[in-house]
Amino acid sequence: MNRLLMDGFGFHMRYYAHPLNLVVKDGLKLAHTSISRVRNAIRFVRSSPHRDLKFKECVEYVGISCKTSVCLDVSTRWNSIYLMLDAAEKFQTAFDKLEGKDEAYRDLFEVDCP
Repeated sequence: MNRLLMDGFGFHMRYYAHPLNLVVKDGLKLAHTSISRVRNAIRFVRSSPHRDLKFKECVEYVGISCKTSVCLDVSTRWNSIYLMLDAAEKFQTAFDKLEGKDEAYRDLFEVDCP
């Protein structure tokens, strides 16, 4: 039964999760502006069925054949930021098309859209 090295002393991960979470959050502070802009763009798209439909039209127009959609991150799960950015990157050309098509989307951002 006890075949682990040192009876499994170094395999207990509970104590490593919190420091790892703090390191990741500290590193993400460097990209906070970019991440929040992507988050706001996704919130805009998902805020109403009309905007979601307009975004889906842009997705079809640029020819993205991805079965998933953009998703927001969860503040308590730092790996969800990666999932949000990964999904948003796949739809980058659709967001560019939406920028030219929807004035409210352009007005959401003071400078350039993400």
